[in-house]
Amino acid sequence: MHRLSTLVLRSIPVAMLSLLGACAGVPRDASLPIDDPYEKNNRVAFAANQAALHPVSVIIKATTPGPVHDRLHDLNANLREPRIFANDVLQLRIDAAVKTVGRFITNSTIGLGGLFDIAGQAGLSQQSGDFGQTLFVWGVPAGSYVVLPYFGPSTGRDAAGLVVDEVADPVGLALGKLFGWGATVGTGVLDAAVRLSEFKEAEDVSIDFYSFARSAYYQTRRSDLREAIGQPNVVESPATTPQR
Repeated sequence: MHRLSTLVLRSIPVAMLSLLGACAGVPRDASLPIDDPYEKNNRVAFAANQAALHPVSVIIKATTPGPVHDRLHDLNANLREPRIFANDVLQLRIDAAVKTVGRFITNSTIGLGGLFDIAGQAGLSQQSGDFGQTLFVWGVPAGSYVVLPYFGPSTGRDAAGLVVDEVADPVGLALGKLFGWGATVGTGVLDAAVRLSEFKEAEDVSIDFYSFARSAYYQTRRSDLREAIGQPNVVESPATTPQR
């Protein structure tokens, strides 16, 4: 695992220079129309995720009161800040990177290690920033919609970005060096708990949960992509979601 992480970290600068050179001047379309040519297979994968995750999500929702869920959510968000910062720098979004540093310092100190989102309460909201978004800024095409095991809705581009984010996560690497990879697994469990509780809440209010999850993913993702290239990061209404 350590060798894989080192290899990914060393390859990022090379990939960055290559992609920046190859994609210079490439138009970046943040409209991201829904492209689901493998819907039948994706529905099978989505159903498998539901079957595997539903019982766990029910337990987490039943045993995690609102205040506890909020603290887990804020802590998990704070642990993602170094990853967001790294991607903001790769995207040359310096203002977003500075805000991310400010959030991380504030919430890690005054917010008791990130248990409370003090920065958010003061009006400094969390910035977007992941390697899938970075690939978009570099001009890499989105690819088709795909449902990943556990992680759920994605595109080919975001799936590739997810691998880099998980392997090269600064917090995971730091905790792994200090306390061993068990600490990294612990951050993954925290992320899973937050993800599953939110997963259950969404499932409870939807009729066709597959379509709901796909639509929600595309709406949120368009907002992230627009933000990455300096456009308003407004999440549009489902009624205006473009499809093809």
